Amino acid sequence: MTASPDKPVKPFTGKKALLWFVGFFLIVFTVNGIMAYIALGTWGGLETDNAYRKGLHYNDAIAASEAQVASGWTIDLAYSPQSLTGDRLDVQVTWPEGDLPPAKVIAQISRAVTDIHDQEITLTKSGDQLYSSPLTLPAAGQWNISVLVFRPEGAIYQMRDKIFIQAQK
Repeated sequence: MTASPDKPVKPFTGKKALLWFVGFFLIVFTVNGIMAYIALGTWGGLETDNAYRKGLHYNDAIAASEAQVASGWTIDLAYSPQSLTGDRLDVQVTWPEGDLPPAKVIAQISRAVTDIHDQEITLTKSGDQLYSSPLTLPAAGQWNISVLVFRPEGAIYQMRDKIFIQAQK
């Protein structure tokens, strides 16, 4: 570097280097703090409660699923919604002959990545082994449906499925 007659060159000292170094990391930490604050403030995602305990009882869940298959009960989506509003959800529940019908049938509707729009609806009997309810969804896309069949002593059967709602034009 050459000095011009008008401006003398200031030397780059250790003090300036330290100020640049501290200033750089101060900016990085400030931006990271702002991004973390925004990310945590907008998180509506799902978290697994008691993941460790659920992992310990995973084999019990497999055994319960196998017992459910052997029970003779079946649940099928007879009609899945095609539009966001003014549609319905129909579920066909079949049980073994001589068994009592369900006391209650519930559908839990959720998104895979957020719990903001989760809803639980009670399906009413609308025909021979057919349970249905009107359904309004807030957004298009993929939805997870869990249908739970209850007896007075508790849940006896569960079915999980996915539906896809096209965006309305």
